[in-house]
Amino acid sequence: MEQQIVNLWKGYVRIRITGNSYDRFLNLCAFHGVRLWNLIPSGDSYEANIGRKDFKKLKAIVRKSHAAVCITQKHGFPFFIHKYRKRKVYVSGIAAAVLFMVWLSAHIWNITIEGNVSQTDDVIFEYLTQEGIIHGMRKSEVDCRALASEIRNYFTQFSWVAVELKGTRLIIHVREGILGTQLSHMQSDGMATVGEIGEDGTAAATDLIASAAGTVESVYVRHGLALVKAGDAVEKGEILVSGALPVKDDGGEICAWQYTDADADIVIRTERRYRDCVELVHTEKKYTGREKKNYLFRIGNQPFSLPDTFGAFENCTILSEITQLQLMENFYLPVYVQKFTAKEYENEEILYTKEQASEILKGNFQYFMKNLEEKGVQIFENDVKIEWNEKSAVAAGILTTGEAAVSRAVSVQTTKEELLKHEHG
Repeated sequence: MEQQIVNLWKGYVRIRITGNSYDRFLNLCAFHGVRLWNLIPSGDSYEANIGRKDFKKLKAIVRKSHAAVCITQKHGFPFFIHKYRKRKVYVSGIAAAVLFMVWLSAHIWNITIEGNVSQTDDVIFEYLTQEGIIHGMRKSEVDCRALASEIRNYFTQFSWVAVELKGTRLIIHVREGILGTQLSHMQSDGMATVGEIGEDGTAAATDLIASAAGTVESVYVRHGLALVKAGDAVEKGEILVSGALPVKDDGGEICAWQYTDADADIVIRTERRYRDCVELVHTEKKYTGREKKNYLFRIGNQPFSLPDTFGAFENCTILSEITQLQLMENFYLPVYVQKFTAKEYENEEILYTKEQASEILKGNFQYFMKNLEEKGVQIFENDVKIEWNEKSAVAAGILTTGEAAVSRAVSVQTTKEELLKHEHG
């Protein structure tokens, strides 16, 4: 592929070779370093490709070999320029388009986030904007390794972050949770490893901290030193497992310290408040089936809209769909097409019976419980009840749950004094 691009840039011709001394012609070409490619027989002659500059060397070879050579095709940029040398505007337009594509390829026009669950794209994009990572910035201004480290430090629920540039795309891969198999990735990104000791007798270690207040239900430590046990009450932000490990001598005294990334399975018993309300007199949208569409074109931040066609609908729901144009899989352009679809509806008032409202509340609560179970949350107690008044039905109460309410504190400085305090109780 690269050689083909070079050939097109320098220019080459397709030649037909006739005569009775093909072997002598080819041997002379090889002797003088004249490169031929795609050599094939064609009737009583041969055809081959030859570079534009090498073609000028054929005069002496043709004379010695008594062969005849004629050009059948011309390819490449030099011949294109020569052909359209009098059409300056056309050639200038082609050159400008090429330069524009080169300029586009040097910038980021699409930012994609993959793997996030607890943090929405909007929250992450807001952080990226604050850090100066925006659409249209030069790719050379992005340090992928540094950006991955900064994102992981800011969003403590991300246990692994990777950033890569593909074409005009910036792709951010994240994983959430505490996964021991991901420690090697974290260490390779500059986080503390065993034996790294900093200044002032401190070491950079990653600890596990409580992300919610509650009571520790169980603790299983794989790496690090547990600072809590089952039955302990903990506050949000309290260190549960430290990444600093004391090394003791034969007399039981601490003689050295090792530092690692804490890793453990910890379940914390905590409380969640639940509340859901259903209005007994409910207004629903009844769609008529009539629709209208409108489009908006945007280049960068400059919009170009078509005439509004939604004014004819008194009540309508507008759906929006944005498509970013791209030339290839990873070559996005700063051109967007936004499609608006207006669906007309009429308001219809509905009165729920107690049975209907109760079924809706129970369905919503079951869906809520299912989501908790999918996240690995255990339900110990359920105190949610339905209360009624003249206008609404309310399901409210407290759930006692057991969950891995733990997050990783990145690059926390754990001092010897703190661990000695824990050692002596």
